[in-house]
Amino acid sequence: KLILLDSLLQENFQTSFVPTCFLAKMMTETDCPPPSLEEHARPPDNPTNLDTTDEIGTGDDLNESGDDTADREHNVSTDAVHSDQEVREEELDCTDDVPEINSTLSFKEDNEAERTNGQRKVEASSVSGGGSVRGRMKDTIVRPASVPVKPVEIKPVHIGDQKLRSKLKFEVVTAKVVEEHGKKHVTYTVMMKRAGGEVHPAVISRRYNDFCYLYERILCTFHPSILGEFQFPKKVLIGNFKAEVITERTDAFHKFLNLIAQNDKLLYSDYFHAFLCSDEQNEAVSYIKLGQYSDAAPLLETIFYIREKLVTISHVTVLECVVELVACLAAIEADESAFRYSLVAAQCLQLLHGHPEVDRVRIPFLKLAVSLAVSLGHDPKPYNKQLSELRYSGVKTDSAPSLLEVVRDKYIHTATRTAKPW
Repeated sequence: KLILLDSLLQENFQTSFVPTCFLAKMMTETDCPPPSLEEHARPPDNPTNLDTTDEIGTGDDLNESGDDTADREHNVSTDAVHSDQEVREEELDCTDDVPEINSTLSFKEDNEAERTNGQRKVEASSVSGGGSVRGRMKDTIVRPASVPVKPVEIKPVHIGDQKLRSKLKFEVVTAKVVEEHGKKHVTYTVMMKRAGGEVHPAVISRRYNDFCYLYERILCTFHPSILGEFQFPKKVLIGNFKAEVITERTDAFHKFLNLIAQNDKLLYSDYFHAFLCSDEQNEAVSYIKLGQYSDAAPLLETIFYIREKLVTISHVTVLECVVELVACLAAIEADESAFRYSLVAAQCLQLLHGHPEVDRVRIPFLKLAVSLAVSLGHDPKPYNKQLSELRYSGVKTDSAPSLLEVVRDKYIHTATRTAKPW
């Protein structure tokens, strides 16, 4: 029985033994370590299944026989490994052929392993260079063209009716003493808004001389009775900064502006438009010439809200202002704000179709709108469609200048303080 058991153990070990060459192939294909020889040579973990009665022999005799067998088989396997390596070295030395490398990669496995949430990593093997470059490229994620970028939420620009002019009202909200270049003067803050309610009122600051000039222009154009019994506050040589004088002028200016708002001839006159916008317009043009677009943008935004309330977005002056605003915002990479106002500019282009100003800015604006829409994940098709229609009609769109260049060319040869007709 002991001889029979010993032979069974040898057969079990030999059948489970795998040659070294097969182990190497298995490791290259599965990257799993080969089974340990000691694990096969070790007797079963559960000794209770063995018959260790006195008829067979003691347990120590059985263990000694197993150890001898394991040592002998281990030496044989070691010799086999050395002989196999020597044969392989001789074969490699005797031939000049490049050994064929059998790759275990599969396109299917690559797609399943590398694809995560619709995104795929770039293969390191496609990049030539050192290991650091490969490591960086592995971490790089390429977004498939079919997966759209999540659109950035754009806050709407609150505007009134596109064609119906609203009733306006003015408030002189504050008055403060300001010192500039060593001289003091009082600045009055005027708020312009719609009578029915306003989400975004326009706010400007004017001095006493600005109100006085507007009053004189009205008297030169119309009969004084057009303002009823209104009395403009007189100039004083002493005490300009007294609280009583400032309060009196604040109330008078408040009444004066609302009288103008009730009369369309005064409200839509050139000189009242100059009163509301000329200072900001002249300053914005200076900044545009100097390339200081971050300083020009807030001034143009104020002008836009004034004109939008005064004459609606169907007026060409609103188009001019909003196009300049979009160009300046895009120049300082404020893409979200630029795209907000580009939506308004697109409406202006539709409402003013056929106007010379529309033809001047249409192509540069559409090209910029496409770029802004793509960068923010919005649909550029409406703008691309208009460009395609222009190309189909024979208009060259590729050679058109940028919108910022169009804006700068408008003012580059223009004096800053030039009277602009309404």
